[in-house]
Amino acid sequence: MGIITVSRLHGSGGTYFARQLAKRLGYSFVDRMSMNQECRESGRHISVFGVGGGDTPGLFEKMEELMVNPDYHKVSLVASILDRALENNIVFTGMGTGIVLGGMGNTMNVRVVRRQAERVSEIARVKDIGYDDAFDLVERMDEGKREFIMRYYGTDVGDPSIYHAVINSSYVSLDDAINIAAGYSDRHLTPSHGTDAEMALKMRLLEKRCELVLFHIGMAHCYGKLAFNAEEAGLTITGNVRNEAEKDRLLETLRHNPETGRIYDEIESGIAERT
Repeated sequence: MGIITVSRLHGSGGTYFARQLAKRLGYSFVDRMSMNQECRESGRHISVFGVGGGDTPGLFEKMEELMVNPDYHKVSLVASILDRALENNIVFTGMGTGIVLGGMGNTMNVRVVRRQAERVSEIARVKDIGYDDAFDLVERMDEGKREFIMRYYGTDVGDPSIYHAVINSSYVSLDDAINIAAGYSDRHLTPSHGTDAEMALKMRLLEKRCELVLFHIGMAHCYGKLAFNAEEAGLTITGNVRNEAEKDRLLETLRHNPETGRIYDEIESGIAERT
């Protein structure tokens, strides 16, 4: 099992690096476009257990309605990343995957940067536009990525401590960088670490799927007020809900899925009304 995430500045060559590294290692390449396409085709990112399958009338219509909710969109995105990561041997680009998968075993996070003047010149050449227009485009793209990561993950995408390696393609050729990353992968992303990493991914995915359930059963107001902690021994739920009816609705829904296992109920009810 091996997972590599690639964050990149616009015009740095990071997408080329990620694609070629995936090809070199025999890994799958996943970016936002392919993720969105897969999600539309499979519906796996919204497969919340206990609510119904993809053929349930109105489920996809409800998903489209929910997707305008930023909290739902965030949880859905993270769940999709975790779900795809379980397929193993993947190179991700963008989407904050390095942050989502940070701390996971058998994972390497890479950021590709480049001097701004070179990035602008490259964009102007590729898109056949003037230097000033290319400069504005690079500025907008950089700012958009910073805002996205900060809004969704509360993190500075440029923080070098997130990454195993930061590659400056102004000084290191992308082909050399691919050789370096592939060598590190061969030495450190080993099958012996795969089992623990896979279990950790499954537990985190289960937690996110539980959060998705809240939105699908009309309890979106409880997002952030309930915490789901999945371990091999079972699922612990802490926090508060409005009343016992909400608590029963949630527990009944979660129990419909065998993956949940044993549920440790530490939910308090009626807190919101009393405060």
